[in-house]
Amino acid sequence: MKGLVKTSHPTSKRMIKILPLAVFLCLASLYTTAQTVCTQTLRQARTVYDEGRIHELPALLESCLKNGFTDDEKTEAYRLLVLAYLYLDEAEKADEAMLALLRHNNQFQINPQADPAEFINLYNSFRTKPIFSYGIKGGGNISLVNVLSNYGVHDQRTTMGEYTPAPGYVVGGMIEVIVRKNLTLSGELTLAGYNLDYSNSFSNVDSVNRFIESQEITETQTWLSVPITVQYQFAGGKFNPYVLLGGSANYLFSSSFKGETQTSIENFEGATVDLTDQRNKINFSAIAGAGIKIKVGKNHFVAEARFNYGILNQVKEENRLSNQELIFDYGYVDDDFKLNSFSVSLGYLLPKYNPKKLN
Repeated sequence: MKGLVKTSHPTSKRMIKILPLAVFLCLASLYTTAQTVCTQTLRQARTVYDEGRIHELPALLESCLKNGFTDDEKTEAYRLLVLAYLYLDEAEKADEAMLALLRHNNQFQINPQADPAEFINLYNSFRTKPIFSYGIKGGGNISLVNVLSNYGVHDQRTTMGEYTPAPGYVVGGMIEVIVRKNLTLSGELTLAGYNLDYSNSFSNVDSVNRFIESQEITETQTWLSVPITVQYQFAGGKFNPYVLLGGSANYLFSSSFKGETQTSIENFEGATVDLTDQRNKINFSAIAGAGIKIKVGKNHFVAEARFNYGILNQVKEENRLSNQELIFDYGYVDDDFKLNSFSVSLGYLLPKYNPKKLN
């Protein structure tokens, strides 16, 4: 009939809203019921094992191993299954059950006081350590400049400029491989920024007859580095302190100069100057340090301090006087120097497991 407007019934709207909640509660109830049943099944499996009815265990555990056990219950169930196959002298099935146990719980550990010798021997016949660990790190550094020779437009006999420690940053990724029980080989790819603060106060005229009073200069460098280190670990529990030694190959992305020169007639502060062409882009460092790895679940939180000792001169000597802007505007000439640094970083490591039967 005309004039009638079709509307939905309020009860239908309420049903539509309630239906998802009802489905969720139903599924949650089924899951809880399944867990309860499987918890009872595990209790029964313990009793069956203690009573020596070993041949009943595989069929008893099969359903809940597919779905129903909690993670801890599944670990215990696989352990019972391995013990059952060992008792029944079914070596191939014992291998399969042990492999399933190690894939489910990568960090399963034997209990020498409770586990039979046959179980321990079978466990030891598998690769149970991580094949490698990977993670990220980040932190800060302090530049420590080691001057080799002084240069400048000023009288070198009366005054020399000096560098003061300045903060920077380091970020990157890392990968570690266990070589032996206490030795780990670590490789990284890091991006590091260094700030080199230079100051000089002197009283003489420069090459353009200005009376220079002071200089304040900051050089900013960005390096891509590939550190390779060997770690010696002192413990194997939750807290694992270690020391490290190694080296690093470094590539200079950029170097820039920002400075201020005070003279008797002016205070000059110009634009940022690119120094990249005056620096050796390839350099190397020796590394020494110490740290600690703290186990968090299956992973590790890492705190580390290290000292990087620069091997080569940073300055490209043939280009020392090529930048006329530095000489005539700032009254500045590069010293020969090496760049050392002290860094502190925090990281997070995730182990990668691939358990398998060893030959």
